[in-house]
Amino acid sequence: MNDFIHVNKMAEEVCQKYSGKIPDELWSVWRDYGTGSLLSGYLKIINPDDFQDILEESYFRSDVSIPIFATSMGDIITWEENRYLRKLNYRMGVFEGVSAGFEFFFSDLESDYFKEKYLDYSIYQEAVKNLGEPAYDECFGYVPLLALGGSDKVENLQKVKLREHILVITALTGIIE
Repeated sequence: MNDFIHVNKMAEEVCQKYSGKIPDELWSVWRDYGTGSLLSGYLKIINPDDFQDILEESYFRSDVSIPIFATSMGDIITWEENRYLRKLNYRMGVFEGVSAGFEFFFSDLESDYFKEKYLDYSIYQEAVKNLGEPAYDECFGYVPLLALGGSDKVENLQKVKLREHILVITALTGIIE
């Protein structure tokens, strides 16, 4: 949590609502740090209530998923069945397993291999060199969208609003199954 950038305090009622439903390590971060970002703005610690509506519109497993992170590439990372971390990669229209368990997640973020394999971190780093870090409510999005024939190149990325970007992709491509 060395490069954590604080955005908001997590409301006490949110902490209570999700107590026992999210990993203790994350609950402690909510209580001690609140919402914000790490990994040079890439990984956003979010209030699940701010993204649950998007999950319900975009993901077939929304009934067993709690959105706990968003990325600056427009992904949502969920905690599912009190055991699994999954990444909803809206760019590609797929969900991917990140880990079974949460105990080592924050220490895994120190591994370049982990960040590349599970988080697609290098393309973010390239985009930041060209465009600067996106704000907490923004992400990088391909223009045109990959689903509309856009090319998966850094020069096709622009800063866009995170929530709106995910909703536009979902409206065009349907839910992630």
